[in-house]
Amino acid sequence: MRPLVVAVVAGVFASLAAAAPLRAQDETSMLLAKLAAADPGLQTYRADVAFDVGLKTFPYLRRTVHGNAYFKRPARMEVVFTDLPSYARGFSNLYVGLGTPADWEKKFVIGSAQERTAGGSVTYLVLTPRNADHRLREVDVYVDAASALPGRIVWRYRGGHIELRQRFAQVEGHELIVAQDTDIRMPPVHAFVNSRISNYALNVDVQDSIFTKKPDPSTP
Repeated sequence: MRPLVVAVVAGVFASLAAAAPLRAQDETSMLLAKLAAADPGLQTYRADVAFDVGLKTFPYLRRTVHGNAYFKRPARMEVVFTDLPSYARGFSNLYVGLGTPADWEKKFVIGSAQERTAGGSVTYLVLTPRNADHRLREVDVYVDAASALPGRIVWRYRGGHIELRQRFAQVEGHELIVAQDTDIRMPPVHAFVNSRISNYALNVDVQDSIFTKKPDPSTP
């Protein structure tokens, strides 16, 4: 009887071990499918962006600059900044360099992980750069349940991290980003970029010439 029990227990553990990667794959696929299916009726947009940019370390600079944001399916994004301070230019590269989910598989190996929260746990996407020579270790993408868009993104570097939180609102029947708060901790620099996005023009003509070749998101 005892060998049979041992065999059954071993079989259960083997099944659990096999099921764990399967569940992780399923959760990754579900999150990616949710992002890809978000708001199929939105083909393009143009919007105004006001950026509150500053340093939380000496010399504690702060200023407001402006720009324009552009989007065109399937994976084109562009932010045209005016006079962005040098200490925040890394944010500019990351903002446009991450791109959209349709573009991620070219740059990243995509998996998922779980994080414990007060209400239980949350599953998020883990993007690992295919080019392992850069400073970027991974990008964690937390999907907002209501909008099916990335509500929080964390770029994790060997020497620091950048965290972006996004807020959404209904604009002409579409769920769109209206605010972004970014905390940049790349020692010795501690900076922030808080943006407010308004005056959306939806499904308008956006010329391909607006979009430039994007930098590798591994380079801050």
